[in-house]
Amino acid sequence: MAARIFRNAGRQGIGKWLKIQAVITPVLELVKIGWESYYDITTGRGFNAEGLLPLYTCSLLIYLLPLAAWGKGRARDCALAFLTTIGMLFGAVGVIYCNGLNFYPFWTFGAFYSLYFHTSMFLTGVVLLASGTVRPEWKNVRLSFIPVVVLAVIAVPVDYALSTDYMLLYSGSGVPLYEGLAARLAEKGLRQVYTLIMLLTHLPLAALVVGVCRAAERIPLFGRRERE
Repeated sequence: MAARIFRNAGRQGIGKWLKIQAVITPVLELVKIGWESYYDITTGRGFNAEGLLPLYTCSLLIYLLPLAAWGKGRARDCALAFLTTIGMLFGAVGVIYCNGLNFYPFWTFGAFYSLYFHTSMFLTGVVLLASGTVRPEWKNVRLSFIPVVVLAVIAVPVDYALSTDYMLLYSGSGVPLYEGLAARLAEKGLRQVYTLIMLLTHLPLAALVVGVCRAAERIPLFGRRERE
C-alpha cells in the first residue's frame, strides 16, 4: 500500500517530502548537539568531540537531503544514489538496532531523535524508489560511493588524530568481524589497511541494495513507472 501511495504522489509531492526533511533533519541535529553538549559541559566532561561530530556515514543524510531537494546535475545524482542504496540500508539497520537506546532511556529526546533519524533515512530511500523518482541502476553503486569518500576525507584525519571511530573507519566498534580485523591489523601497524577495507565495503553493500531493488521491480506492485 505504501508503494502505491508514493507512486501516485508525483514529482511535486516527492519534492515537498525532500524539502521538509532537508529542513527538519539539520535542525534536530543541531538541537541534539546543543542538548548533549550542554549536559556534557555542565557536568564537567567538556565537548564530546570523540562522538558528537556529524561525521558518521549516516550523517550524510543531513548533507545530501538539500542536494536531493534543490541540487542539480551530478551532485544531485550522487545524493539520490546514496539515499536509495547505502542510506536506505543503514537507515533500516538503525531502526532495527537503534544505537541511541544504548545511551538514552526510551522516553528521551536522544532516543526519539535516533529513531526519527534512521526511520527518515530509510523512508526517504523507499519514497524515492517507490515513486519512480530514482531507478535502481548499477551506476548508482559508483555514484553512492562518491559522498562516502568525500566524508571520509574529513572523518579519517579526525579518527587518526583523536582515536575516534567516525564512519567505523578506525576500529569498527561493534561491527562483527570488522572489529576483530581492525584490532589484529592495528597490532601489526596496518590500521590503514583496515580503514581502506571498511571504506570499500560500502561498494558491495550498495550493490546488494541495487540488486534487491532490481529484482523487486519484477513484482507488479513495485514495477517500473516512468518519471513524470
